[in-house]
Amino acid sequence: MPDKENDPLAVWRDLLSQWEQNVNAIANRTMGSDEYSSSMNGAMTATLKLQETMRQFMATYLASANLPSRTEVLAIAERLGGVETRLDRMTALLERLAMPRSGEAAAPEPPRQRPPRTKKPPSAEPVA
Repeated sequence: MPDKENDPLAVWRDLLSQWEQNVNAIANRTMGSDEYSSSMNGAMTATLKLQETMRQFMATYLASANLPSRTEVLAIAERLGGVETRLDRMTALLERLAMPRSGEAAAPEPPRQRPPRTKKPPSAEPVA
């Protein structure tokens, strides 16, 4: 590690450290004042009012455009999740009922009939 006398950046680091300490002191004094607290409270209140106004505006716009709002989409997604859960339970129950009990022979499945093939492969088509 170089010594402070030969370090060309030592002065810069000292100035930066002093600047940081001064800024921190000013910021702490400012943030500790009642004026700062009331102004931040006012800013947060204005921000929340703006957000509520924008939410109402978007809900009105989406309703006029006949589009669902975010809350409506979330409600639909929740209902769809419930339907999928019930469907999974019913599928599991049906699979359990369809499984043969021990000692019973499973009924063979009839062979599946395939639809007739109407398209010919390229090698069977006449060449023009």
